[in-house]
Amino acid sequence: MLFLVVLTVIGSALADDWQCTTSVAANGQHGQCAHVDTCPYHYFVSNKCPSYGNDVKCCYNCHLGGCSTSGGGSTGGTSGSGSGGYGNIMQVDTTGASATTASQDGIGYGGTSASHQLASNDLGRLNNYKSQIFNAANAKNMDAAVIAAIISRESRAGAALAADGTGDHGNGYGLMQVDYRYHTPVGGPYSTEHIKQGTQILIDTINCVKRNHPNWDNNMTLKGGISGYNAGCGNVQSYAGMDIGTTGGDYANDVVARAQWLKGQGF
Repeated sequence: MLFLVVLTVIGSALADDWQCTTSVAANGQHGQCAHVDTCPYHYFVSNKCPSYGNDVKCCYNCHLGGCSTSGGGSTGGTSGSGSGGYGNIMQVDTTGASATTASQDGIGYGGTSASHQLASNDLGRLNNYKSQIFNAANAKNMDAAVIAAIISRESRAGAALAADGTGDHGNGYGLMQVDYRYHTPVGGPYSTEHIKQGTQILIDTINCVKRNHPNWDNNMTLKGGISGYNAGCGNVQSYAGMDIGTTGGDYANDVVARAQWLKGQGF
């Protein structure tokens, strides 16, 4: 009975959400009342929804798939909209995982469906780090689905890590496999600090690709930065051939496809 009452209260908050739906935030979005742990980029107003306490917020981009609810899912999200300041992951073209990458999980085919299955296999573990992922996404203005997809690809959301948090024969550290040979890792291997560092490395690589390819649009440089996260900015020589030289020959295409699937799973 208590569960039904709680649902009724939350439903009432959504229904009476006129203060949010009639207002517009600095990002140009209308809001939605929700019990949320994280509202990306801090576009929310506590207590603006009808008197249900500090945990109910008017989240101004919740309907774009960016709100992480206390229940662990997205509130009002869609699978067609990206978030963050570095392109729209949902508009990036992708061929998905190679057969070699897919074979990690005994999947006998490649392509976007294989990437989706690989991400699905990691989803339970990814949800364990959801708050850290969203905290890093907020701080760095990066799409949480992109971060989650890199974590899925790099460490299988932690399943591929040794007890000390290392991987790649000791060269990589943490969920995002920050490379000891080029960086000094910060924070614990599963921490927000670590994910922030990995996300900043991604952003730096995106910006490097943008400098090297000034005619590319934001979606192209986002994909190029993802490829460069694995093989380096200098390896991104052309758009069509950016995955040549990456692990499995498919890194960016696989990560993009995983991110697009994860966008519909609350990231």
